[in-house]
Amino acid sequence: MNSTEDQNKEIISFRQLFLLTLAQLGGAAIIYLPGVAEAGRDVWISNIVASIVGYIVVYSHYLPLSLCPNCSMTETLNKYWGRFLGGFVNLYYFFFFFILCCLIISDVFYFGKITMPETPGYIFIIFFLIPAVYAIKLGLETIARLLEFLLPLLIVIYCTLFLLVMPKLDFGNLMPVLSEGMKPVLAGAIPNMNFPYAQILPVAFFYRYTRSESRGSRKFLKSIFAAIFMATVLLSLRSMASVAAFDEATLITLTYPPFSTIRLIEIGDILERLDALLLAVFYGTTFIKFILTYYVICEIISDYFQTGRPKDFSIPVAVMIGISMPFLIPRFDIILKTVVPYFFSSIPLFFPIPLLIFITIKIKNKGKNNTQGDPMV
Repeated sequence: MNSTEDQNKEIISFRQLFLLTLAQLGGAAIIYLPGVAEAGRDVWISNIVASIVGYIVVYSHYLPLSLCPNCSMTETLNKYWGRFLGGFVNLYYFFFFFILCCLIISDVFYFGKITMPETPGYIFIIFFLIPAVYAIKLGLETIARLLEFLLPLLIVIYCTLFLLVMPKLDFGNLMPVLSEGMKPVLAGAIPNMNFPYAQILPVAFFYRYTRSESRGSRKFLKSIFAAIFMATVLLSLRSMASVAAFDEATLITLTYPPFSTIRLIEIGDILERLDALLLAVFYGTTFIKFILTYYVICEIISDYFQTGRPKDFSIPVAVMIGISMPFLIPRFDIILKTVVPYFFSSIPLFFPIPLLIFITIKIKNKGKNNTQGDPMV
């Protein structure tokens, strides 16, 4: 059985938590432009509207976890809802994260096949999973320290690329704003709510790994909320640049609008074809996003069965993901088609379930306090 002391050996600072959240909101969202078909030139507004989901998901999970600071979400559900109902909900979380891992792998798989068509697809899966297994073996603390070095560099590259492409942009394409009202914007916000903002969920599970003396404070929320705000700004930057780079009719036909935008960079005969640098940002943040989600899957298994540590389950889980992905997502178009259904089928996980477990904890704790305070009991 896992002890509290054993689980608390891995501690991450709030600065590292900020960076983990930023990375979790990156990945394939950097090269895709979800919602563009619905919102058109106003897709950047859709991105801002959708970001509210990230705040809701994190705050909803903070509420119950702040009342059980030494427990994971898995342990909290088992403790207050029992092994049967709690186990069913944990299985729900497990499948959400498992499908998310398959989707992340599929982004690398299909993008790799597009850019390097002669390379067998399974090569991309193998070379992605092997370092991921090693990262889980090293632990969350090591992953967080790596991110302290890697992510600031990737952010600088990302921002520099969009600054370099500015001479090629026509910001008149952004006008008129909201010419068709809010309805297309809200329609375009739905894909963005899931991809990437609802996918912040793995980060909420890291509450017990934050500094123990600060648990119950709002530092956890402040760090993540600051990261969501910064990610929203960075993703809006890529949205606005893509809209400014192409007319609306062309924009909605592009599979990777931000990637196509960066390919426009041309400064004399010196700087051109810098899209490889955007790919470095994409692959770097996608890898971090994958291992964070993958880590949570291993943690759920470890905590539910009360045996071992997350790293003990890293290899079998990696094998399951590697084998399942081609069967669950056999074609590239399925990635785009599943964004909205995946979001709606997962809504109970985002706020109803954590709010219900929060209410359950409050009621049981209140009843326990009343019983202890009654001298007749």
